[in-house]
Amino acid sequence: MTSNDVSLGARVKRARTRRLLTQEQLAEKAQVSVDLVRKLEQEVRHTASMSSLTRLARALDIELPRLLGQAGTIQATVDEAAVGILAIRDELSALDHFPGLGDDNVFDDEPPTIEHLHSALKEAEHIRQHGSFAQLGAMLPGLMAEARAATRALSGQDQVAAYGLLSEALQIASTMMTGLGKADIGYIGLIRAQEAAEKSDDELLHAMNVSALSWVFFKQGRLADAENAALRQAERMGPDFVRDPPERLAVWGILLLRAASAAVRDKRVGRSDEHLSLARAAAARIGSDLNLYATPFGPTNASIAAVNAAVESEQFDKALTLAEELPRQGWVSPTWRARHLLDLAIAHSELDHDEAAVDQLLAAERTAPEWLRYHTLGRQTVRELAERAKRRQTPVQHLADRLAVDV
Repeated sequence: MTSNDVSLGARVKRARTRRLLTQEQLAEKAQVSVDLVRKLEQEVRHTASMSSLTRLARALDIELPRLLGQAGTIQATVDEAAVGILAIRDELSALDHFPGLGDDNVFDDEPPTIEHLHSALKEAEHIRQHGSFAQLGAMLPGLMAEARAATRALSGQDQVAAYGLLSEALQIASTMMTGLGKADIGYIGLIRAQEAAEKSDDELLHAMNVSALSWVFFKQGRLADAENAALRQAERMGPDFVRDPPERLAVWGILLLRAASAAVRDKRVGRSDEHLSLARAAAARIGSDLNLYATPFGPTNASIAAVNAAVESEQFDKALTLAEELPRQGWVSPTWRARHLLDLAIAHSELDHDEAAVDQLLAAERTAPEWLRYHTLGRQTVRELAERAKRRQTPVQHLADRLAVDV
């Protein structure tokens, strides 16, 4: 039996006993309650907050994806060909990129125009924000190859623009790979994205690649690296709240939100609150919701981040109160909205408001169905609620069936 064939609690217990730790010693080392460790191992609970899971993984000296059993019944089975993982991997690690082995004539057709690349990238960003991995995977390999060809065939300002477009395409591919559990491929892609950004003379694109890097570290459970990467880039930008344009303040704010997410998951709530306060000040100064490099920032997203921080720090009543204060006419992308709805579902579930929790999960599914299918924490929450349901054929049971979550 592999680690993917057993429950989260069984993986925790097996790793704990191998390291000769008692439940009390593991709880102390991970800074979680003994009650949580016991309930996980007894399968009374099937999940926990990502903050607690990250700390358990660190205390057990195993990677978070391994603790979660990413190929098991909770993690969705990924058809790598259908969502384009293999094609994207091959493009990111092509022989042509290896120093000394490149072929300048690898693209046989006429190089695309900057206008064509702009249009294609805009479509890719739209698909990404809706969480449609299969569509995005079908599009990205060709887009990256075209953008790479353009950087070689064009000159002057057109070449500079092509490098910027290549960097954006690589960033989208990298975040998609990370979201599908391929963070190592995502990291490779971001190195290439940053190399292209340095040739584009686009300071904000450079900073957004660092924001994506912070998220890759976050998904790997490398929380200190995630926070430090975001903060170093934010400090280099040194924003001027009076003179800077809204776009520059927004990118700085996005970096502070990344740092806040890493700090709160690492149970450093005070530091997270400091980062959040600065980000919310930037959002208030901007005064509207922006969409930069397919990433939202403004009063709405900053408020959503505060709700997430409350959930991560297990202040569930506070999370629901903060959610009531969200701007009614605000905008975020469908995937960000779905993530917020998942936070509300978790808060309601932890407060034993199961019906309200299921309502939020169903709303998340309507908002970004494919995204929810591949989101591990979302799937865990569905399983937890389905296990607690008294009757079969309830809405959450049907949702579990649609997501192929075993109950």
